Amino acid sequence: MTRTSIIVTYKEAYSEQEALELTASAGYKPIITFKVKSIGEGKYGLPTGKAEELKQLTDKLKPELVIVDEQLSASQIYHLSKLLGIKAIDRIRLILDIFEKRAMTTEAKLQVKLAELQYEVPRIRETVRLAKMGEQTGPMGYGAYEVDKYIRFLKRQINNLRKKLERERMRRSLQRQKRLEEDKFIVALAGYTGAGKTTLFNALTNENKAVTGKMFTTLTTTIRKINGMENVYISDTVGFIERLPHYLIESFKSTLEELKYSDLILLVLDYSLEEDLFWRKYFASLNVLEELEVNLNNVVAVLNKIDKKNNAFTFQDNNIKEHIEISALKNINLDKLKALILEKYKDGSTRIIDQKEFF
Repeated sequence: MTRTSIIVTYKEAYSEQEALELTASAGYKPIITFKVKSIGEGKYGLPTGKAEELKQLTDKLKPELVIVDEQLSASQIYHLSKLLGIKAIDRIRLILDIFEKRAMTTEAKLQVKLAELQYEVPRIRETVRLAKMGEQTGPMGYGAYEVDKYIRFLKRQINNLRKKLERERMRRSLQRQKRLEEDKFIVALAGYTGAGKTTLFNALTNENKAVTGKMFTTLTTTIRKINGMENVYISDTVGFIERLPHYLIESFKSTLEELKYSDLILLVLDYSLEEDLFWRKYFASLNVLEELEVNLNNVVAVLNKIDKKNNAFTFQDNNIKEHIEISALKNINLDKLKALILEKYKDGSTRIIDQKEFF
């Protein structure tokens, strides 16, 4: 059964649209958006007056959940939930809910579980402390000793998950080494969630990976041979999104490292977006690539959805010197893209993998 929700988000149209898409992808039904100028400060994570307005709105509409489109502290979530009388969650918890629904492979489930524990552990003690101050029972009725014991248990779980994911990283490393020995050229797709990476992956490989139109369709890396090209393979990875905490990126490191060790990276961008939104998503994607220590000299910007482009701006940025315009859905300029990939493969100048880098 779909849970009804009120979304608290910023006043910009883009923020509202992305919050709505995230909410739908998580399986929640938004009743209304409550737009504010600032989020993240104060007792409730909202200005007191706005929090009171939100309380009146929740009393009237009676949603099952309030979603705040920003990362909040345990204290802010606790106080806001108490004020509203219903559960409130923040942007990170919402994204984790989507990841949990999308995780199908063992590795993806491990990555999501690690991210969830890293999100929850710092919040547990604070939530219990606040609950006891209000003379209410803490989560699961735990006292201080039980909470410490429970947190130690969760930290052991985190360590175990990290060990398991490290084994996954080693396995991927061995696969990369084998591909290097076999002279396989690896092209990686990267980009903001919803830019069309999976559609492009399908077009280049004749695969039929699911394209749902929802955010974070892909959580695991899939590698396939590019159709009609000998020894050239392409991988599809998890999409980027702005305002992600470092630990969430770190949890998916075993998957995202495929970008760092690929021979060529195609940064897929939705070229049909309005200029301000395009650049916002572009720089959010660059930030993730830089955090992963990707060499931007090996990145080509793939400006997708030109069949829907009605804006007048053109792409130019010193961070990425090469770009190509395509439509993965309409098969526009895909031959040119394949020719560019083949040129990079034959040239060999983008090859950055050295066997000593694997371990």
